[in-house]
Amino acid sequence: MISNKHYRLFIFGALYFVQGAVLSYFITFNILYLREFGFSKEAVGFFQSILAVPFILKIFFGMASDAWNPFNLGHRKPYIIMGLFLQGTAMYLITFVSPQSNLTAFAVMALLASIGMALYDTCTDGLALDTCKVEDRSIVQGVMTGGRAAGVLALLLLGGIIRDNVGWNWIFYIEAILAFTLIPLVLVLKEGRTVNKENFSWNAFKSFTKPAVIILSTIGIIYALTIDGIYTFLSDHLRYDFELSMTKVTMLIALAMAGRITGALSSSFLTRLFGRKPSVLIAIGLTITGTLILALGSSLMSIALGAFFFGLAYGYYTAIYGVIAMDFSDPAISASMFAIFMMFINIGTVIGQTLGGVLTQNLGFKGMSLIMGFINLINVFLVILLFRKRQSSFTSVSNRNSEHD
Repeated sequence: MISNKHYRLFIFGALYFVQGAVLSYFITFNILYLREFGFSKEAVGFFQSILAVPFILKIFFGMASDAWNPFNLGHRKPYIIMGLFLQGTAMYLITFVSPQSNLTAFAVMALLASIGMALYDTCTDGLALDTCKVEDRSIVQGVMTGGRAAGVLALLLLGGIIRDNVGWNWIFYIEAILAFTLIPLVLVLKEGRTVNKENFSWNAFKSFTKPAVIILSTIGIIYALTIDGIYTFLSDHLRYDFELSMTKVTMLIALAMAGRITGALSSSFLTRLFGRKPSVLIAIGLTITGTLILALGSSLMSIALGAFFFGLAYGYYTAIYGVIAMDFSDPAISASMFAIFMMFINIGTVIGQTLGGVLTQNLGFKGMSLIMGFINLINVFLVILLFRKRQSSFTSVSNRNSEHD
């Protein structure tokens, strides 16, 4: 059995890579796929928001993982395997369904794939919280965020080519193969010694009444609302407003993903260098800058620059928020509490995708982007407030070992 630190880091990255590949379809290609069947932007936005619902329900997966050890195989590994199997099966079965003739069946398969993804995502986070040291959290979040962005990038680079040459079904086949391939790699993983895990306690949920935790959750909603609201409709903007080919669209979205990987990896270094608070403020500044470039850009070159810059901000923002959420996660309910923080992010995503669809339909992509950028400014105030309350609100082990601000 393999249990060393580097193999766990590899598994974290690989799991998030597979998740990224599926997200790449749902975030970018599913929009274009449904639009080919004549669905409106508003309808697509609503459909996309439904797919985020399982990620809102991640708390229940986290609670199950924290409390129950199936067949004494571990608190995390069995759930990760179940999630991969469900995702792979759903992505294979979706090839037999057309959204035009049976939208309900298509939606059910897509939702099951999303549930599987949410399950192994939650328990991978729990495993990371259990086993990684406080000083390694920025590295782990960099690997996870970078791995997910790399998965998105890989499918973006290949997805348009695959669709144009062999059809949409082969994208689904590849997604299924990736999930099934990872199952034996997880099977040989030993969960290993936990450095942060404590016995499950319902009393630990009282942490969510603390002001700093409430503020952090609100920051997550706003950050996801603004970023995902814009990113969800970027491919549609490029495809129909700029009238670009599918290949060029995927190349530009791939450029955004390259920025996302860069942002995730640089966040690890810069967070260690500057601390948590400056890093979050940097993330907000990068996001607003990228948003303005996308909103005001009129040439292909400016849009390409905006896509990279926005991706850079996305990766940086996601990684640093994950680090702070780990800091605030109570060891007694680590997977549950981290899942709740991520749940608030996904609530933001649902709101952002729905609101983004309505705003784009009525104001266009540029108008929607400017409004989202303005909303993101609220987080500057909330971040300042969060770190003022930090010392009295930390409940995790990291409070005893955290770095300077």
